[in-house]
Amino acid sequence: MEQEDGSAAAAAEQQAGGAEEQLAEDLLHHFERVLHSDPLIDEVGFLHPTQFNSLGCGQDGDSAPQAPELQHRYFWCRDHKLGISAEILPKLYRAARDAYYNSRNAPLPATLLMSHTKALLILCPDLLTAWNSRKMVLSEKYDFTKLKDELQLCALILSYSPKNESTWSHSFFCRRRWVLKQVAEQHQDMTELVEKESVLVKEIAERSKMNYRAWRHRCWLIPYMTRKQVLDELKKSTRWSELHVADNCCFHYRRSLLLALLDSHLENREDSLSWESETYLLWKEELRWNEMLIRRYQGRESLWNHRRFLSQWWIQQLLAVEKNCPSMTSQVDLFITQEIDLLSECLNDPVDDFEEPRIQAELSGLYILWISKQFPAVNGKLKERLHSVSIMGLKDVLVRACRLEKTRLWMNVLGLADPSQ
Repeated sequence: MEQEDGSAAAAAEQQAGGAEEQLAEDLLHHFERVLHSDPLIDEVGFLHPTQFNSLGCGQDGDSAPQAPELQHRYFWCRDHKLGISAEILPKLYRAARDAYYNSRNAPLPATLLMSHTKALLILCPDLLTAWNSRKMVLSEKYDFTKLKDELQLCALILSYSPKNESTWSHSFFCRRRWVLKQVAEQHQDMTELVEKESVLVKEIAERSKMNYRAWRHRCWLIPYMTRKQVLDELKKSTRWSELHVADNCCFHYRRSLLLALLDSHLENREDSLSWESETYLLWKEELRWNEMLIRRYQGRESLWNHRRFLSQWWIQQLLAVEKNCPSMTSQVDLFITQEIDLLSECLNDPVDDFEEPRIQAELSGLYILWISKQFPAVNGKLKERLHSVSIMGLKDVLVRACRLEKTRLWMNVLGLADPSQ
């Protein structure tokens, strides 16, 4: 009797397990149908059952109307937005994972493999093996439409996981950059594609602060931009930079854009005069804008780093011009005077309970010391202008602006340390 009861319990347990497995397979099947029915889904949300029920699922307008029970209880898709009930996520993930591994071991059509991996990666973007399986399928034959669909999938995942390392690695090196290179090799127009990529990265950067992976990809796009696009990007990034002055990523992007314009100038010697005047005006305006931000937002190291970059090229050009075309008015002298005035203003700012004025003074002092080390030719003019604002040389700058540890370091760098001490 006990043996019969044990057999019945085992049979019931096996039957329940089979029903559970069948439910998971049905969920995966419906999930894949939803994804197939709307390839333009651009947002995914994993919702608590109480939130999910409040969406009014199953109303007219829902995509993928098949399997109404599952549609009402677990999935919602409308206007390219997809909602999934968190209640089924464990079952759905296990079913997608098992389906993917089975498709790898069995000779199934590539469409099934792509369908299973898409569902799996939306649920768990960290599976590099699944990303690589998709790469192998797409690498077999050039298909621009399928490659654009792959970019759409990457953008979808990055919309809710903006710093996911696997997705960035895949979308950059295995997809996005590869797609752009493929398109460029086919001599197709890159303007629209590059524009969309830049907008995507900008949106991701707004959702995730200091996302260097996103900005790095945006810098990688620059060689594929036209000159007009580079100028437009420089203009559009101005406002973003003003709102995120502590984010060095955007300023690095602006530096890359400026360097691209300089490279274009070197490659177009026939238009050197117009290019030269435009570049000079652009650089001069960037310096003015940067100084405005420095005065407005105290103690922001990213602004001073950007000024170092701008000053390095600017002083080099001014020295070259003075060497080739000496004039009565020294442009280098005027620029050094301007920078010393900025230093004097930062050193004399009133101290308050916050750290910004002290940090601002230190950053301005280190900037002047950097100029003296980077351009020995201007040291005479630098010391002369320092005396004009009652600063007794570089050593006095160190003492007044820098903390003790910084002072010792720069004393040795500039050779100002007393050998007897």
